[in-house]
Amino acid sequence: MDFNLPEEVTSLVEMTRKIVADVSKYEAEFHQTGKVPQAVYDVFKDTGFFGLSFSEENGGLGVGLLATVCVQAELAHLPPQFWADVKSSQGPQSRIIETFGSERMREENLPAIIAGDLVVSFALSEPHCGSDVSAIRTNARRSGDGWVLNGAKTYISNGFRAKKTVVAAYTDKDKGASGGISLFLVPTDAPGYSFSGTLQLMGTATPGVAELAFDDIELPAEALIGEEGKGLAYVMRGLNEGRLAIAGTALGMGEYALELALDYAKERPAFGGTLSDFQAIQHMLADMALDMRAARLVALDAAWRFDQGEHRRDLCSMAKLLCSEAANRTADKAVQIYGGAGYVRGQAVERIFRDVRVTRIYEGASEVQRNTIARQLLRD
Repeated sequence: MDFNLPEEVTSLVEMTRKIVADVSKYEAEFHQTGKVPQAVYDVFKDTGFFGLSFSEENGGLGVGLLATVCVQAELAHLPPQFWADVKSSQGPQSRIIETFGSERMREENLPAIIAGDLVVSFALSEPHCGSDVSAIRTNARRSGDGWVLNGAKTYISNGFRAKKTVVAAYTDKDKGASGGISLFLVPTDAPGYSFSGTLQLMGTATPGVAELAFDDIELPAEALIGEEGKGLAYVMRGLNEGRLAIAGTALGMGEYALELALDYAKERPAFGGTLSDFQAIQHMLADMALDMRAARLVALDAAWRFDQGEHRRDLCSMAKLLCSEAANRTADKAVQIYGGAGYVRGQAVERIFRDVRVTRIYEGASEVQRNTIARQLLRD
C-alpha cells in the first residue's frame, strides 16, 4: 500500500504552497482595510486555479478530488476571503452545472467560471430551514414555456459577488423532496431578484453572507438544470464533493494551527526555558498532531476512492466530520498555547479559531454527518 501522493498532485501542492507564501504578504493590509487586494484575485486567475476541478473536456485541468483536497488544505493557510472565489469554482454549484447542465448551459458558463470571470453562488438554505432540504418553501411554477420563481434564501456565500445563482425550488410539492425539487440557474440581475439583507459572521466571510429574495422572477425553460424533479439528487451529489472540499479546508486550517503553535511553544520563553519544555504543552501538541494526522489520512482516503468511482456518501461524511472537529480541537489548543497573545486580533491562530468553527456547520452540520454514517452502517 502506497501512501505517497501521486507526482502530479505533489507538484500541484508545491506550486500552491509557493503561491500561498507569496500572497500571504497581503494579509496585514486586508486586516487593516477589510478588503482583499486586487493583486490576490489576479494571482489566482493568472495561475489557473479556477479551472482545477473541471474536466479537460470542458477546458479545465481535471485534477480530481484528491488534488482538490490537497490544494484546499494549502489555501486554507490564507484568510478564507482571499480564495473565496476559487472555492466557489470548486463548490457544489459549479460541479452541478458541469455534470447536469445542458450543453448550452455549460458552453455559456463554464469558460467564464474557469477563467475566474464568473462567480456562481449556491442557494439552498432558507430562513426557516437548513439541513432539512425537504422543508424549503421556494417554488417555481410553469408559465408558458418557462418558469416563475418565488421564495427566499439565506446564508449565501459569495452572494454579493455572484453574477448567477444555482437555486433549489419545489416544482411539484406533492411529489416530496425526492421528486419535487428542481434546480435553476438564475442571473442575479434578473427582475425580481433582490438582496434582502446581510448577515455579519464570526469569521470567514467579508462583508458577510447574503439573504436573497425572489419575487416573480421569470425564467426561460433552459434555466432548469438537468431534469425536473431531480434537484435533490443533484444537490446530494454536489454536496458529497463539497464535503470533501470542506474537509480539505478544515484540514489545512488545523495543520496550520499546529504548525504555528509548535513554533510558538519552542520559542516562547517561560520559567527559564521555553513553553515546549513543559509536559502539559507537550501533551497538547501530541494530541493536536494525532488529530491532524488521522484527519489527513481519512480525508485523502475518501478523496482517492471518490476519484476511483467509489462515491460513498458515508466516507465523504467521515472525512468532513473528522477533519472539521479535529481542526476545531487543534485551533482551540493553539490559542491556549499562545495564551493571551492568541486572543489578539492580527494573530493567525486567532483568525483560524474564528474561521474554522463554521466547518462543523456548513455543507451539513456534524450531527447530519453522523446521521449519514449511521444510516449507511445500519443499511449494510
